[in-house]
Amino acid sequence: MKTPVQGAGGVLFSPDGKVLLIRDRLGYWCFPKGHLDAGESLERAALREVEEETGIKGKVIQALSTTRYQNNKGIAREIHWFLMEGQGQIRLEKGLGGAGFFDPEEARRLLAFPEDVRLLDEAISHVHGQSSGIN
Repeated sequence: MKTPVQGAGGVLFSPDGKVLLIRDRLGYWCFPKGHLDAGESLERAALREVEEETGIKGKVIQALSTTRYQNNKGIAREIHWFLMEGQGQIRLEKGLGGAGFFDPEEARRLLAFPEDVRLLDEAISHVHGQSSGIN
């Protein structure tokens, strides 16, 4: 089996407890993520991808689980996720179908993939177990 292509992404919460989602190029609601640049750390790649896709500058709180899947082109992917906090005006990357901050319950309904719902639940459990600015 081929080695999966590595990527990184963020589950970002605003100070009022809403979570950032994007609508990808295929129309699926998900979390911002992308490829690593040469020599880039996982954390740095996650921060860069969130900012490139949404215009939101995040701050990493902690690492979350890694997800593995095969994309629509048959390429194995392994995405390293980070819990983040941030806020600001969304500036959508060209080609994406939308983005926004959503209440966690609404985000749970919108998310297209079961592994993203599990990731959201994991992030929420960490948010409730710590005392950052996130509700």
